[in-house]
Amino acid sequence: MLARRTLLHGLTAAAATAALPRIALAAHTASEWRPLFNGRDLDGWTIYQDGEGNVDRHNAIRIEKGVLHMLGSSFTGPDKASFGHIATKTIHANYHLRMDFRFGERRFAPRAWQRRNSGLLYHMGAELDRLFPDCVEFQFEEGDIGDAIMVNTKALQGPQLGGTPLWPTYFPGLPTTYTDPLTAGGIARQWHRHAGNYEKIDGWNTVDLVVFEDQAAHLVNARIVNTLFRMIGRDGKPLKQGRIALEFEAAEVFMRNVMIRDLSVDDIALIRKQGSY
Repeated sequence: MLARRTLLHGLTAAAATAALPRIALAAHTASEWRPLFNGRDLDGWTIYQDGEGNVDRHNAIRIEKGVLHMLGSSFTGPDKASFGHIATKTIHANYHLRMDFRFGERRFAPRAWQRRNSGLLYHMGAELDRLFPDCVEFQFEEGDIGDAIMVNTKALQGPQLGGTPLWPTYFPGLPTTYTDPLTAGGIARQWHRHAGNYEKIDGWNTVDLVVFEDQAAHLVNARIVNTLFRMIGRDGKPLKQGRIALEFEAAEVFMRNVMIRDLSVDDIALIRKQGSY
């Protein structure tokens, strides 16, 4: 015969399970993750390096056991800063991207004393690669990981309500006027700062980018730190898709596990309902 305490514990646990809302018991199945970078070569990607064009004459990029290593010991270029990116040849919309990155030790003039910097570019135009193309940048700079830099694009940043960025709905009554960008060197930039500090300066960081329709969320180590709504291009039309690029800016950086999954209509509806899927 069961002891009274054991029986009561079992009945309490059963009652608690029965009381759980149905949504907590139902598993939502999203599309499968697939590699965006295959870990072997740059098949499916273009490369651009300032001053060199679509070639890598000085080994700025090396693949080491599935890891992208940019501006590492293999780089034979000048000591002056090297800027560039690799970009997908394909256009992407409505997706969840996840990847890891960390910084190395090497920095180059004129940024040898400055914070290490890199980035994930998305909704990039289909035009030929160039330095600082029209896009949205998920900033990977020390102290600013998760910032959004709108390069010749604009967005309404999700207000911090109660200390956390608004997500997933930009409801009526919130500002609808875009802040004026700062124009320098022929490039107009809006800079939307992140909220919360979850970055690791000297270790691997996992970042997530969730984009659907004309809005996006930036996550750093599993926390939303920035949200963007009503993104538009320089033509004023909704910005909903584009190429994806991985950037280097005068600092050694490692990137790995670059994965992507498509968001279905049901996925998007669930995010709109509860903030995740």
